[in-house]
Amino acid sequence: KTMGITKMLRRKDKPTPIDKNGVIAVIAGQCVMLDHPQAGETVTSPQYTFRIGTIGEVDRVEISILQGTWQPCRHSAGYWWYDWSGYGEGNYQVAAKAQMRNGDEVASEPRQLRVRFDSDEQAINS
Repeated sequence: KTMGITKMLRRKDKPTPIDKNGVIAVIAGQCVMLDHPQAGETVTSPQYTFRIGTIGEVDRVEISILQGTWQPCRHSAGYWWYDWSGYGEGNYQVAAKAQMRNGDEVASEPRQLRVRFDSDEQAINS
């Protein structure tokens, strides 16, 4: 059983089924998921690194924040990573997509997160 996957995966041709626990059914051994942040997570630091997990043979992974331009992620230690900085407080939507070696493109459903700095951290970084 795949743990921690609670969002639906999209493929170009059809949606991915989700079981009664909200877990993605992997189609043809392909999947991309935002491991971190968790759904509804609050980011409290001025820098954050997204972690994206994949299943299958992947050529590249990209991430989009607030439906903006897709940005390339780096691969290391079995995951894909995106270092994020220069953002302000507020609510954000993030999605990831993977280009598979067989030509398929798979994408995560958008994930919501919130950025809120506490006053001590803002003072340190000012």
